Amino acid sequence: MNIVYQFLTFLVVLGIIVLVHELGHYVAARLMKIRVEVFSFGFGKRLFGRKIGDTDFRVSLVPIGGYVRMAGEEDFDPAHPAPDQFMAKNRAQKIFTLLMGPLMNLVLALLLITGVNMSGVEVDAYKLDPPAIGYIVKGSPAEKAGLRPGDMLLAINNRKTPTWKEVEITIGTNPKESLKLDFLRAGAARTTRLDVGSSSRYEIGYAGFYWPLPAEIDRVSPGYPAAQAGLRPGDRITAVDGHPVATYFELADIIHAAPGKELQLDVQRVGESFSTRLTPVAENGIGLIGFNVRIATTRVQYGLVAAVRNSFKEAGRLIRLTFDAFRKIAQRKMSVRSFSGPIEIARVSQQALESGFANFFMLIAFISLQLGIVNLFPIPGLDGGHLLIFSIEAVIRRDLNQRLKNILLYAGFAFLLALMAFVVLNDIAKTLPNGWKTLLPFLD
Repeated sequence: MNIVYQFLTFLVVLGIIVLVHELGHYVAARLMKIRVEVFSFGFGKRLFGRKIGDTDFRVSLVPIGGYVRMAGEEDFDPAHPAPDQFMAKNRAQKIFTLLMGPLMNLVLALLLITGVNMSGVEVDAYKLDPPAIGYIVKGSPAEKAGLRPGDMLLAINNRKTPTWKEVEITIGTNPKESLKLDFLRAGAARTTRLDVGSSSRYEIGYAGFYWPLPAEIDRVSPGYPAAQAGLRPGDRITAVDGHPVATYFELADIIHAAPGKELQLDVQRVGESFSTRLTPVAENGIGLIGFNVRIATTRVQYGLVAAVRNSFKEAGRLIRLTFDAFRKIAQRKMSVRSFSGPIEIARVSQQALESGFANFFMLIAFISLQLGIVNLFPIPGLDGGHLLIFSIEAVIRRDLNQRLKNILLYAGFAFLLALMAFVVLNDIAKTLPNGWKTLLPFLD
């Protein structure tokens, strides 16, 4: 049932994005007086639909993507194309019709981000705080760079980082990069270099520094030592065996390293302070006492003008991150594991929907932007490939050979099919113990 739920959620996400994209082409075609023969969600055999005017609005067998087929795109008389055919229009009209699809993806993203900003969204409060380091992981890139708790991060690679959100995005999107860090220590400005590591199956950038998260309990798991010791939600642990702990991360290190060893915890509770003793249980080689930490949240909400302004800012940031990711993948500075195909998108879509409509709509906005950008890549078979051909023809003031264009089109479709096969296999590889080596054991 979970797989069915993921698949249906994926269809909703993809359906919204594809329909908006193809609607852009459809509206542009009608404005240019081009007859549209088919408006299809999905590819392959027609399942059902309805013909309205000249257009067959249909749902097809393979529900990944969609298309608009305009009259004269494939079969036409080059010498005498009909007036309502695509190839009868001048190059400016053709370019406008092709551009409207990706443009509508951008419009969709801006509208969704604006709507989320106006309705309000709960965010982790620390993400809006200045990035003062509260904890450094031993042996981490941050420790090797000489950073310490209390340091205030000012800029990364000369780009200002006023909040933890900016820091996390910059570090996360720069795995295996050497970054210049400007920071403040005891009122004095300093600079160091951080050799970013990578973590998780997605190879996200990792630095090993964290914000000053208090060791405040959010939820206690029944049957574990924390519950047996009488700890409750809202309790704050301030010391272990007489040694003060300033953050949850310090507490977690101590507990994880002490399975089977009795510990004394100093606890602050509303109206009282007390000590209690407990013994972490061993699970998967580490000690656990059975509680979740409380991360404070805050509600962010904007008026219309501020929401629109913020949506453009956020869209610009997402576009920049997308281009940076493709550039780094091309330079082999970022792993192909960062690619996500339909399987991964389905899983993430389900998680986003379960976490709230705001996150779900933000995911749709992000994917819509990415698909709009990818569609503009100069690959035959995509909008960008057609735009490149029409742009070349506009410069040389004549049409390219039709046979050459057909060859490029078929080559482009072959490339896109191979790419789709790759991203699906990549999604599968992420779930396997040794990744791609499980599928292809001969890989180094």
